[in-house]
Amino acid sequence: MSKQLQAVAIAAPGFFGLNTQQSGAVAGQGFALKSENCVIDKYGRLGARKGWEYVTTAKDTVAGGNVGAEIKGMARFLDVAGGELFFSWSADKFYTGISDLTTVTPTTTDTIAAGNWQAASLNDHMYFFQRGYKPLVYSMETGVAVFEDVDAHYFGYKDPLTQNTPKGNTALSAYGRLWVADTDTSKTTVYFSDVLTGWDFNSGTAGSIDVSAVLTQGTDEIVSLGAHNGNLVVFCKNSIIIYGDGDNFQSSINTTALTLVEVIQGVGCVARDSVQNLGDDILFLSANGVRSLSRVVQEKSQPLSDISKNIQDDIVQLIQGELSSTIKSVYSPSNSFYLISFLNTGFTYCFNTGGRLEDGSFRVLLWDGQTANAYLCHNDSMYIAEGDGYAKYSGYADNGDKYSMTYYTTYLDLGEPSAAKFVKRISATTIGASGQTFVMKVGYDYEDEYNSYAFTTSAGGIVAEYGASEYNIGEYTSGTLIDNIQAPAGGTGTVLQVAFEADIDSAELSLQKISVYVKLGKIT
Repeated sequence: MSKQLQAVAIAAPGFFGLNTQQSGAVAGQGFALKSENCVIDKYGRLGARKGWEYVTTAKDTVAGGNVGAEIKGMARFLDVAGGELFFSWSADKFYTGISDLTTVTPTTTDTIAAGNWQAASLNDHMYFFQRGYKPLVYSMETGVAVFEDVDAHYFGYKDPLTQNTPKGNTALSAYGRLWVADTDTSKTTVYFSDVLTGWDFNSGTAGSIDVSAVLTQGTDEIVSLGAHNGNLVVFCKNSIIIYGDGDNFQSSINTTALTLVEVIQGVGCVARDSVQNLGDDILFLSANGVRSLSRVVQEKSQPLSDISKNIQDDIVQLIQGELSSTIKSVYSPSNSFYLISFLNTGFTYCFNTGGRLEDGSFRVLLWDGQTANAYLCHNDSMYIAEGDGYAKYSGYADNGDKYSMTYYTTYLDLGEPSAAKFVKRISATTIGASGQTFVMKVGYDYEDEYNSYAFTTSAGGIVAEYGASEYNIGEYTSGTLIDNIQAPAGGTGTVLQVAFEADIDSAELSLQKISVYVKLGKIT
C-alpha cells in the first residue's frame, strides 16, 4: 500500500529572521539560514525590501565642479522660526538642499577633508565636529547666513587670550548644551558648553568631565555620547559610563552636581555612528555585536544578552574588516527597523524593532550589495547618501536596477531524521507582484546542490479582501494580489532544504507560505 503524501508547510517563512549562529539542523523552522534583501512587514510576511531612487536632480558647479564626489554624510537643521535646511558633505565640500545641491564653503583656516563630520543642533546654530579639525558652526541669527569655524564665531562675542574649543570627533546636543569628546589630546574627557551657547566652552557654566577617574580596569577611550532617561551616557570602547545630576535634568542643569550613576564594564561601543536613540532605548555596536542600552543596564551583573546573537560571528568578522568611520546606522520609526551598514563590504543588517524574540534578540535580515554612505530619517522618509546626492528609500528598484530577493530555510527532517524523503510537489503562496518570475530550489542532505523549479505568478492573481482569504492567510489590504502556485518536483534525501529566489524589478513581492509534499521511505 502506497504511503500518503506528507506536507511540510512553512506558514511564515523566515519570520524569526536569520540564524547563522546555530547549526542549520538545530535552528527552528521559523529561522532562515540565508535571507538577502528582505524585510519582515507588519503582517509578519517575508517581503522584498524597498529600493532607492535619487531625489537630487541638480548638482551645483560652484567652487570647482560637479557634486559627483561621494556624499558621505547628511544632517537636518531646524531653526527657531521653524525653517529647515538640509546639509550634506563629501570629503572636501559641504552642500545644502536635497533636490538641488548648492555648495557652501565655511570660513576656516583648516583644509576641509575626510568627510567624517558629526552634526549637532543647538539654539538656532548647527555645529559640525570631526577629530583634529576646528568645529564649524552655521547660523542665521544675524539675518544673514554665517558658516565659519567656532573660534571665529567666538571672537564675534568675546575676545579671549586663548581658545580652547575642543576638536572632538563626537558631539551631542542634549539638556541645553553641547557635549563633545574624543579629541587628539584626550580620549577620556567630555567637554560641555555653556547653557544654550554651543560655541562657548570657556566661560559661564561650561566645563569638562574626566572619566579616567571612574574607570574600573585601567584606561579606555570615549567613542560616542548619548542621552537617555535624563542621564548623560558616555560610550567608551570597553565600558559605558552614566552620569546624572540627581534631578534627571528635569529642572535647569546643575553641572556642578553631576554625579556618577554607574559604570558598566566589559561592554562598550566600537563605532560612533552606530549609536541610535529609539526613544525608550539606545542601540549601539559593541565588539561582540549590536546591543541594547536598556538591557545592558538591566543585566550588568549577569551574562549580557546580545540582540544580534543569532548572527554574532558574522558581525564580529565584519567589524574586524572595517574602520570605525566606515560603519553607519539609522533608526527608522516608520519602517520599524534599525539598519547598520559596513561600507567596506556593502553589507547592511536590518534589525526589526517591532518586537523581540523569546531570547531577547531582534529579528535580523541581511541586505547585500549596498552602496549607501550614510542615512537620514525625517518624518516618514528615509534618505540615503549615494554618490550623486540624496536618494530615498522608495520603490522596488535600486536606481532603476533590479536586485535579488533570497530566502533559504533551515534543514528539515520532518521528525524522521533517518527516513528517506521523496519530494513529489512544491508550492508557494506569494503576494503582490503580478507576472513575477521566481525560482524555488530543493536541496538534500546538506549538499550545496539544488534542484531548481521556475515559476511565474499569474497576470491577474487572486484578490483578497481584508480578513478573508481563500488560503486562510489573514489580513491584507483590499485589492492585494495573491497567487498560489504548485509544480511537480523530484529528488530524495533524509534532510531537505528549500530556497526561494526572485529578481525584484519595480514591483512589490512578499512570500506568505511554502509547502513541500513528500513521501517517506525506508530508514537509511
